[in-house]
Amino acid sequence: MIPVNAALRLLAVPATALILSLQLHALPVRVLAWDSEIAAMRLGLVDAKGSVEIESMHPSKRTAVYQLTAGEKPAALEIRDLKGPDGKPLTMEIKMPAAIRQPLLVILPDQKATTGLRLFVLEDDVGNFAWGSTRFINATGRKLFFGYEKKLVALPPSWDPAQTEPGGGARNMEVKFFFADQPSRPFYSGVWEQNPELRMLVFLVPGEDPRLGPVSMKMIPEDRRLLNAAAEAR
Repeated sequence: MIPVNAALRLLAVPATALILSLQLHALPVRVLAWDSEIAAMRLGLVDAKGSVEIESMHPSKRTAVYQLTAGEKPAALEIRDLKGPDGKPLTMEIKMPAAIRQPLLVILPDQKATTGLRLFVLEDDVGNFAWGSTRFINATGRKLFFGYEKKLVALPPSWDPAQTEPGGGARNMEVKFFFADQPSRPFYSGVWEQNPELRMLVFLVPGEDPRLGPVSMKMIPEDRRLLNAAAEAR
């Protein structure tokens, strides 16, 4: 399991990065639960049109798309198992980055919050996160490098994603990860599939088990072929 404390290192985000409420139109939103405990919670999305329960949450898969429409109040996440003094479910305002097109709402654990949860929103539109690319969020607190096909990509410790777009056709690709201060000693090496039909979101956090290495990876794959097949079936 990805450690909670590691996830909370992501919370030091400049306030200016998350200052806008929903625009004056519907936004297509998907949800990612950080772990199985959050995935099992009864959560809802509240907007100008009402409230809808989030279905089929999973810690390694985005949910279906929900349309959120702005109103006088910002959209909110509703925690249906927790009640406030008024007897109504507790809510958390959803704040969106400016000009976002396809938000991915990442729900993280936060033991210090009244709700036990913390929210982050990432741009997930394919115009920004293309098919065939891999996107990294480095929550280790240390600068890392990702190596592939004789190329190196810097992964600074930040909620802002770093991205690779190897291009080309489907193939196996040798990859390595390094700490910036240990460039000759990769802490991970392996062979990944590179495919123009796939994209991968990867969270990097400190490892809890030294036998498994100093860094753990939470990988969220998505396959364009499956999305197209599902759309045709509807």
